[in-house]
Amino acid sequence: MKRKVSCMLSAAMLVMALNGCGAQKQETSEAVTVTAADREAEKSTGTEAAGTTDSGEKVKLRFLNISPSDTRDNYFKEIFATFEKETGIEVEYESTPLETAANKITVMGGSNTLPDIITMPDNWIPDYRSAGWIIPVTDFIEPDKELYTDVVNKIIWGNQQKLYGDVYTIPDGLMVKGIYVRKDWCDEAGITLDYDWTYDDYFEVNKKLTDASKNRYGLTYRGARGAFDVIMSYLHTYTGGYTYNGEGNCLLNKDEAVDAFIRFTDMYKDGYAPKESINWGFTEMVNSFCGDLTGTFNNDPEVVAICQSNMKEGTWAVMPMPRSNKDGKIYNQVSCGYSYAITSSSKTPDQAYELIQFMNQPENHTNYCKTAGQLPVIKACESDPYFGEDGPYAAFIYQLNSPNLVVPATFGPFETTDLQQGPMIEEIQKYLMGQQDAQTALDSFCNVMEERMKAYLKDNPGSTVEEPRTMQ
Repeated sequence: MKRKVSCMLSAAMLVMALNGCGAQKQETSEAVTVTAADREAEKSTGTEAAGTTDSGEKVKLRFLNISPSDTRDNYFKEIFATFEKETGIEVEYESTPLETAANKITVMGGSNTLPDIITMPDNWIPDYRSAGWIIPVTDFIEPDKELYTDVVNKIIWGNQQKLYGDVYTIPDGLMVKGIYVRKDWCDEAGITLDYDWTYDDYFEVNKKLTDASKNRYGLTYRGARGAFDVIMSYLHTYTGGYTYNGEGNCLLNKDEAVDAFIRFTDMYKDGYAPKESINWGFTEMVNSFCGDLTGTFNNDPEVVAICQSNMKEGTWAVMPMPRSNKDGKIYNQVSCGYSYAITSSSKTPDQAYELIQFMNQPENHTNYCKTAGQLPVIKACESDPYFGEDGPYAAFIYQLNSPNLVVPATFGPFETTDLQQGPMIEEIQKYLMGQQDAQTALDSFCNVMEERMKAYLKDNPGSTVEEPRTMQ
C-alpha cells in the first residue's frame, strides 16, 4: 500500500530507541496513571477549558500530519483555529511528506521531541510501541467507546487489545477496498453489475471490457508499490483469511494459494491489462482509470472524490469486493486512514486527547471524512445521506454492514516494509516476465515472513498469530 513506513525505520529506530527509550517509557508510565475519573474531575473544575496547565501556563499542543495536501492542510488549520477559540488551547500544525515521515519521527522520538499528536498508519504501532514513543489510550477512550462504530470497537480496537493488551491509536476514518468500474463500458458490453458478484464474475468482467483495438483494458493492474496487497486479498479467499497457521507457517505460498496467484496474474499475462502496468503504482492506476484506458480499479474510498472531479457522472460506479468462490465470504481489509496517536513526549496528554475528541465531534468528523475521502468512525455521522445507501460510498458501507465480511490477518506484528518495497514487487515482476515460476516468486518473501513470525512467537511467550476477524 501507499502508506508504508520507510525501509530505514527499523535500523534507525534501534539506534534511537537505545538512546532514548528509558526516559520515554518513564513518561509513558506516568501518563497512563491518569484515569477516566480523573479526567472528568479535571473537566468539572474548568482546568482544561481554560487552556492552562496546573501551574497556570497556557497549553500549546503540537500536531504532526504525515499526509499533507492543500485540502487536508487547510482543514486541519481551520479546525485548530476553532478549537483554540473554544478552549484557549493553541495548536501548532506541522506536516511532513509520507516518504520522509518515518525518518523524521525516528529522529524526534530518539531525542524526546515528538509532537503531542502524530498521525500514523496502525502498522507502525509495533515499532513505536516497543520504542516507547506512543502511549496507550485505553483509559482515555473508555468513557467514549459507545460513540464509535462497531467496526472500530470490534475490528480496530479489538485487534489492538488482542495483539498489544492496550489500544494505542484513535482512527481518523475508515478505509475499505472496493472495485471502481467503468459503468458506461459495461453498458456497451451488455454487462449487468450486481453487488453479489464473485471473483469469477470479476475476472469475466475484466475480459469482456478488454478491447485492444480501442486501447481499452479491463484490469488496472498494480505492478509496483503495493503490488502484492491486491493479490493477497484474493489469496486470502482460499486460506480463510489466515496468513499463517498456528505454528507460524506462512500459508500464502501453499498449493491452493499458488494456484490462486497464477489465476490472478494470468489477467496480466493474458493481455487484460496494459503491458506497462507492470510498473504502475497508485498515481498511474488512477490516471489510467480516469483517462479511458482501464475499466476496473481496486482501491479505497478516497478515489471517489478524484472520479467525481475528473469523470462524467454516470460513467463510473463502485462495486464491493467480489465474494470468494470457495466460501462466499467477502475478504477485505478494514483499516484506518491515518490514526491519531498521543506521544510519550507530550507533557499534556489530557489536552491532546481533548483535541482528538474535538476533531471527532460529529459535525467536524463528517466534514473531515468528506474532505479526506474516508468512512465515519463516529456513529452519529452514519445518518448523513452522503454515507447512505444512495450516496457515493454506498458500496463501501454495504461491505461494512455485510454479515459475510471477513477482515483477513495482516502480514504480522513486525516490520515487513523491506519485503513490500523489495521482493514483493521484484520477484512478482520476474514471474510476470517469465524469468521464474510462481512458486519461486511467492517463496522469495513468504519464507522470510514465516521466519519473522516464528521468531516473534518465540520472543513473545504467550502470543498467537493474528486471526481473521468478523463482526459476529
